[in-house]
Amino acid sequence: MKLGCVVLAAGRGVRFGGNKLIYPLAGRPVLSRVLGSLPREQLSSLVVVASSPEVVQLCREADTPCLCYEGGPQSDSIRLGIGAMARTDGCMFVMGDQPLCSRRSMERLLETFRSQPEAVVRLSFQGRPCSPVLFPSRYYPNLASLTGEQGGIAAVRHLNPTFRFVEAEEEAELWDTDTPEELNHIEHYLFKKEGRAP
Repeated sequence: MKLGCVVLAAGRGVRFGGNKLIYPLAGRPVLSRVLGSLPREQLSSLVVVASSPEVVQLCREADTPCLCYEGGPQSDSIRLGIGAMARTDGCMFVMGDQPLCSRRSMERLLETFRSQPEAVVRLSFQGRPCSPVLFPSRYYPNLASLTGEQGGIAAVRHLNPTFRFVEAEEEAELWDTDTPEELNHIEHYLFKKEGRAP
């Protein structure tokens, strides 16, 4: 079974007031943390969808393929990414601003999909679903027809897919960096967890 991954990293960062993905988080850019957690050896295809030169540079440094475009709604990024997944049986969408999502959780998403390849597999915590999300290839045409700010789930919900949920080890895996305050909160959490001062 061939599984792919699309990292969505083309957001405009309006609420953040800048490109949140390149901001340092406990010494490493947010996106670099995400790229460092990917279970690459289990993926037959991997691509980052980006819209800024800084993100493209981070991808080069991490030896990660990148598709760059001028930016737009999230559906544009999803369509671009899924276009690079034609030869895969399933595709995991990972958010570039979710830096604490663990490698183990992503491995468990892939494991669950391998055992139930007709299901849409999502990470969740105590009943709250979140990204990453893994879609079977049967839904690629639906994802390719998305418009506006719709996410991938909106493309398949009307088809009543089977959902399977993988429980995150901690709530922090679901946190994202939409605002400077959220980034600050995550950084303090990391320093506390690692037993070092900010």
